[in-house]
Amino acid sequence: MNTLKIPFTKEFGYIRLARILKPGSVKFNEVMDTFLDIERVNSLSLKQWIESRILTPYELKRIEKISNDEIYEVIKYCKFNGIRIITPEDDEYPRNLRYIENPPTVLFARGKRLDDEEPTIGIVGARKCTEFGQKAAYSLGAKLALAGFTVISGGAIGVDSMAHTGAMNAGGKTLVVLGCGLDSDYLSVQKNLRQRAESSGTVISEFEPKTPASRYTFPIRNRIISAMSCGVAVIEAGQKSGALITATYAMEQGKEIFALPGNINAPQYGGTNDLLRDGATPLLKVEDIIEVYMGRFPDKLKAVGELSPEIKRGYSVEARRMSNRAVAQGQASVTTAANKYESAKSKPEEEKNNKSAELPKAELPFTSDANIPCSAAAKKIYLSFTENIEFSDILSEKSGIKGGEFIAAITELELFGFVKAVPVGRYERIK
Repeated sequence: MNTLKIPFTKEFGYIRLARILKPGSVKFNEVMDTFLDIERVNSLSLKQWIESRILTPYELKRIEKISNDEIYEVIKYCKFNGIRIITPEDDEYPRNLRYIENPPTVLFARGKRLDDEEPTIGIVGARKCTEFGQKAAYSLGAKLALAGFTVISGGAIGVDSMAHTGAMNAGGKTLVVLGCGLDSDYLSVQKNLRQRAESSGTVISEFEPKTPASRYTFPIRNRIISAMSCGVAVIEAGQKSGALITATYAMEQGKEIFALPGNINAPQYGGTNDLLRDGATPLLKVEDIIEVYMGRFPDKLKAVGELSPEIKRGYSVEARRMSNRAVAQGQASVTTAANKYESAKSKPEEEKNNKSAELPKAELPFTSDANIPCSAAAKKIYLSFTENIEFSDILSEKSGIKGGEFIAAITELELFGFVKAVPVGRYERIK
C-alpha cells in the first residue's frame, strides 16, 4: 500500500474509504461508529482491519491495491474541473442522506449548493416512454417547479429528461443524480441537459468523475434520488422497470409514492398500476402532490395555474431533441405510432360513424399551432363534451375510452389544462 506523500485531507480520506467499501455499501456507518474519525480510519493497518471483522476478504484485498497517487489525481481533477467534493463532514452533505442504511461515503457535485430546506419531488419512469409519458413528465416537472419544488431525477433520456426540462423551462430548480461519473462518456448526447442543469440546479454523483455507467450503478444511484426527495412520482414503469427500484427505496425510507394510472392492458403501465394497487397515491393532477406538502412548506409552496404558451412550446422542442438523442445513442426512437393505445386503433368505418370526429378543426385545441401533441384517447374524450361540465362516466361512455385508459387520458387533459376535475366525479372543459 502506498504511503501518503502530502498532508492528509478529509477529501482524500473519504475517497479512499469509498474505494474500499464501493458505492452502495451498508458498512459506512459501522466503520465510522467503530473508529469515529476518518483520519484514524485511514491510518489503520491491514492487521487492524482484519481484527475489526468489518470488511470481507474482497474488501480487504482492495486496501492493498489502492493507489494514493490515483486518489490525489482525482482530487486534482475535481479542483481544476469545477467539481465539488462533498464529504459527510461538510454542511452541504444532504441531511436526508445521513439517515439511510447505506449513505454515500462521498459525493461529487457541480452547480448550485444543495439545500436541505427546499421541498423536493423525484420524478422517475421509463427511458423508452410513450408520448403520453413524455408529456406527463414534462408538464408535471414544469408545474411542480412553478409551485416551488426542486425536481429530482436521473438525467436519462425519457421521463427523466422531460421532467428536468419541464422544471428548467418553468424557471425552477432541478437536481440530476447520475448513475455514473459527472464526466463519464455515458449518454454524451445528454451533455447539454447536464450543463443546463448545472446553471439552474445541481448535478451530483457518488461515483468518481470518470466512472462509466453499468447495470449495477443505476440501482445504486436510485436510493439517492428517493432519499433526497420528499416524495417520488412514478410516471411510466413496466413491471421490471428500474423506476420501481426507486419507488421501493422510497417506501423503505418512508416517502410518499405517487403513481400515474395507465391502461391496464399496456405493459408500460404494469409497474405503476401495481404501485396503485399496493397503496400508492393516484396522480391525477399536480395538486395531488402539492396538497400533501403544503402544510410542511407553507412559505415555499404555492398553487399553480396554467402553463404559459412558452413553457408548453418547450415540450415540443424537447420531444424532438429527445428523439434525435435517442437515435444518436443507437436506441429505438420514441414514436407515437409505437405507443398508441389499443382503443385508439379505430377502423376507418368506425371513424366515419364518430360524430365528434366531424367537428370543425376550429373547435379543437389540438392544432399544429398549439404545439401540444395529444393522444388519440385524450382527443376523443375532449370531443365528447357536449356541456362544459360532464360526469366522468358519461364522458367514458361517449368516447368509448374506459377503465385505466380513461384515467390516463383524462389526466393528460388535466396536465395540459384542457379540463379540470370538479366535485362529485365531474370534469369541466376549460378551453
